[in-house]
Amino acid sequence: MFSIQASAEKPYLWFPVKKGNPLKLVTVFDACDREHKVLELQIPWPEPEQQPDFWAAVSLKGMEGKNLLFCGDFPEERLSCIRQEKTRPDAQPQRPFFHLSPESGWMNDPNGLFYDSEKGIYHCYYQYHPFGTEWGPMYWGHAQSRDLLHWEDKDIALFPDETGTIFSGCAFPDKKGDAGFGPGAVLYYYTAAGGENPWSYGEEYTQRLAVSTDGGETLIKKQCILPHLADKNRDPMVFWHEGSQAYCMALYLEGNTFALFRSKDLLHFEETQRLELPKAWECPGLFPLPVEGKEEQKWVFWSADGFYFVGSFDGYRFQPEQVRKMAYLNTIPYAAQPFSGFCGKAIQMTWLRLPNTGENRTGMMAIPASLSLVERDGSYILRTQPAIPLEEPLFQRISAPVEGEYTGILEDRPVLLEGVLPAEKSAVRVEKDGNVLLELDGTSLRQGTLLLGKEQLEIPEELRIPAAEGRYQLIADRGVLELRLGAGLCWAAVSGPLSLEGRWSVHVSGK
Repeated sequence: MFSIQASAEKPYLWFPVKKGNPLKLVTVFDACDREHKVLELQIPWPEPEQQPDFWAAVSLKGMEGKNLLFCGDFPEERLSCIRQEKTRPDAQPQRPFFHLSPESGWMNDPNGLFYDSEKGIYHCYYQYHPFGTEWGPMYWGHAQSRDLLHWEDKDIALFPDETGTIFSGCAFPDKKGDAGFGPGAVLYYYTAAGGENPWSYGEEYTQRLAVSTDGGETLIKKQCILPHLADKNRDPMVFWHEGSQAYCMALYLEGNTFALFRSKDLLHFEETQRLELPKAWECPGLFPLPVEGKEEQKWVFWSADGFYFVGSFDGYRFQPEQVRKMAYLNTIPYAAQPFSGFCGKAIQMTWLRLPNTGENRTGMMAIPASLSLVERDGSYILRTQPAIPLEEPLFQRISAPVEGEYTGILEDRPVLLEGVLPAEKSAVRVEKDGNVLLELDGTSLRQGTLLLGKEQLEIPEELRIPAAEGRYQLIADRGVLELRLGAGLCWAAVSGPLSLEGRWSVHVSGK
């Protein structure tokens, strides 16, 4: 065995990561209680002749003064490279400026989003594999922001244990204290994915609760909220329903089946509905949205791929009132979730399934968006807009000419291009260093196509007219392009240049 004395002066353990190596099991015990594990980690450990690609940090908070024993399924002497340090390793270079990304490792679904209105802080937890740049044993990472653009990295919030790895879930600020943990406690509902790590072999997927009484800094696991119901049931989303004065939960079960539940105390939930939603699966959301220009709101049932169903909800049952619609123009955005803690508006964060391009990190989040509904020809369509103003000097703003060409040398800072197609036959082409980033024209948009990055995108028929007639907005950050057409009725994200420095040109032609 290898041992380390946990110290408040050096509160982090650094573990070496070698991308592509097989996962090795590292088990941590308290020397005073060897019958119970403290941690079980699965790490692609370097071979003796290899140098780590990066180091991943685990906080020793709460373990200060303990003598920790480490066991590995490889020769004991190789554990001696574990380091005890004062801080986490430096974040990997060339991260996006305003799109939340991990310091290192793998990021996917946003989890536990909430806004602390007293402190003015947005919290984003997320699916996290700290020991690899691909999907693996899931933890919850954590970051926080005051403006939804600048993010501060925090320590890992939840670790796998004997109940499973930590799959997706939500946060709910319990302002009234109905769950019994005190007013203002933040409740985190998550899926324990039993059987996904060696420690939990033989266990099933269950829905569990963690609680924070320090504003989201420390999450303490508490209890099981729902037992296993079906297959790999997962992704609980909890909210308050004012009309029926109850707490409600949406949960994915299996196939295209979801379930709804009610509770009076946020701890005991009774099922009220099972519903089949065609092609929808995972990461359910159920929330009201305002209808622009009207004194009404509609309920939206959301699923991971961006399929949404507009209808009504009485606190017990959701009733779709129109056919399934798609929020995105492509499949890179995924698993969006709204922030809890707001009254009267919905702000959503979305994971972008962008490929690894050689860095020691994978994945990022879209810039958070505010949501509303627009009624067109008797049908409700989702509108997304950036939730915060995109102002100078944070962004290098380009105003597209009415006709002609703009050319300029830009710095390696985010770029914002906004313009309007001046006529049906007009065309816009955006290039960086001679590489086309965007091509669109009125005729093609009415036929339902455009080019963004290297992707040829299809526009649904009901959105082609607003896409062709409205404004366009292009946001460029390191490694990503976000495009909105029709004032946010169409939205897509694709891979972009890793550096924004260079010669940019915008060519507008035709009338």
